[in-house]
Amino acid sequence: MSAAIAEGIVFRRMRPADREGVQSFFDEMGPESAAFFNVDHGNEKRVMAFFADGKPDHRFWVAEAGGDIVGLAFIWDLFSMIPWFGVAVRDGWQGRHIGTGVVNAVCEECAAEGRGGLLLRTAETNRAARALYEKCGFEQLGRHPSGEILYLKRFTL
Repeated sequence: MSAAIAEGIVFRRMRPADREGVQSFFDEMGPESAAFFNVDHGNEKRVMAFFADGKPDHRFWVAEAGGDIVGLAFIWDLFSMIPWFGVAVRDGWQGRHIGTGVVNAVCEECAAEGRGGLLLRTAETNRAARALYEKCGFEQLGRHPSGEILYLKRFTL
């Protein structure tokens, strides 16, 4: 899958050749983005593990502009009907509708595969992400045991 999600932005599956660009994405992540998306480097470890072992129960995508990785998305628990979802947009690229394009592209692909939906969680204080998820049709389910807000996007089968 490869698609234009915003002007000049291509969304595609992550490839082994993306390692340096993906590492740069995490290295340049500001403190606020890291506090929301990369607590204790957890998502960085998850994504970078793709380059070591492929992470067979995961699927990874990148949003690319002019050779730079400007967005990341992944699902895990790939073998369940409703996998977990993670998405981030590079600092400096936020506000350009990349997140909307990424979320919609992942939802489209997962729905076409017959999945029941996607789950995610986010901090209550991450207002921009919460607005994005709600705009894209995710519903608040309540609280995750971590204290974060739990969201579900249901797909029509």
